[in-house]
Amino acid sequence: MASIETSSYPLVFKVNADKDFPIKAPTVKDKISVRAATRALAGMQKECVLHYGPTDTTWRMVCDEGPWLNGTDLAPFPLAFFTAGLVSSYMAEFMTHAKKAGIKVDSLEVMVDNLYSMEGSLLKGTMMGDAFPVEVLFKASTDASEEQLQVLAYNAVASSPADAYLRGSKDSMFTLNMNGDEIPVVGVDKSLNKQTDVPTVIFQKAEPGESSPLSDELIKKHPEIDGLGGEKLGTVRATGDVGLSDVQKRVVHVRGVGTLRDDGLRDIQVACFQPIGSVFSFQSDDSELVGGQGRAPSGLAYLSAGLTFCFMTQLGRYASVAKQKMTSYQIVQDTTFSMPSAVEGAAKPESDPVDTHVFIGTEENTEATQTLLDMGEQTCYLHGACRAEIKTRIRIRNNK
Repeated sequence: MASIETSSYPLVFKVNADKDFPIKAPTVKDKISVRAATRALAGMQKECVLHYGPTDTTWRMVCDEGPWLNGTDLAPFPLAFFTAGLVSSYMAEFMTHAKKAGIKVDSLEVMVDNLYSMEGSLLKGTMMGDAFPVEVLFKASTDASEEQLQVLAYNAVASSPADAYLRGSKDSMFTLNMNGDEIPVVGVDKSLNKQTDVPTVIFQKAEPGESSPLSDELIKKHPEIDGLGGEKLGTVRATGDVGLSDVQKRVVHVRGVGTLRDDGLRDIQVACFQPIGSVFSFQSDDSELVGGQGRAPSGLAYLSAGLTFCFMTQLGRYASVAKQKMTSYQIVQDTTFSMPSAVEGAAKPESDPVDTHVFIGTEENTEATQTLLDMGEQTCYLHGACRAEIKTRIRIRNNK
């Protein structure tokens, strides 16, 4: 099976995709549509090929798990992608509102803390993944008053298309394909859309275009960094397969810190504080839709990839604990976002349900495969975040 270790590609790259490349996001009027195809690689690794509809741009990226799930820790874990997406979106919105208000920002740092819980028994069907309110700190060097800074921070969160996925409660929708045939879904909402084609050919054709100086820097591991946001990560790291136990009662804490680079990219460092993991950096850029250069994935691209990766982890984890003979698993996921405030006339942000088409190769029966999907959704932290109505807590600090 393919793996990160055997690949010569960087952890993320822009795909050389012509008009016939076999992944296209649906066209949704006045909204941003993203389609992500994700498959399992060796162990707990995954590969995602993602099409960003408004600019017809395709990215390929990979993820891994830390030692708590017997991962190799060679690429960021799924929740890191989601946190990086939130940080990037908040930063973009803050700078847009500052520009509209005529406020000069000399420097900006945005820190996001995401906490999730997992409790119950997988085999008894009682395990549930859930998300707590997001905490975001805006640290800016600016001549703005404290009141102006508060307004900028509030508006940045209120207009963030990524944050709309947290505060708008929506149940995700699914289709399910077992060994080449569509079967009914049980325990989750059925998609209103026709099931997509199996995505295998997408991965076979995903190759990088022209290399750039940024290719190996867009996602990078930093083993030399042992702290984030002014706090030490600690020295005791999770080992073994604690995340693969049938019964769980634990909290996961993920932190992301984003700063502006001189070249306009957003440098975002993300780490797991509980259980303690490695620090990874993500470079993010605005898409050409809002005046960016598209040199790196946008925040919404990272966030969408995180959703697919997290759900895929839960499918693999359930199959492992339940000892299901699953031979392959891959998904096609559609996410739809409101336009960011940089787009003239952008409507108030709102969230649409995540729409996911699941393809399972298995030696199990129909009922077992339906249970696999049901428990995958139920234990996924990020589908849990979509189900909940999460209010983001905002803090500010003026560094002038």
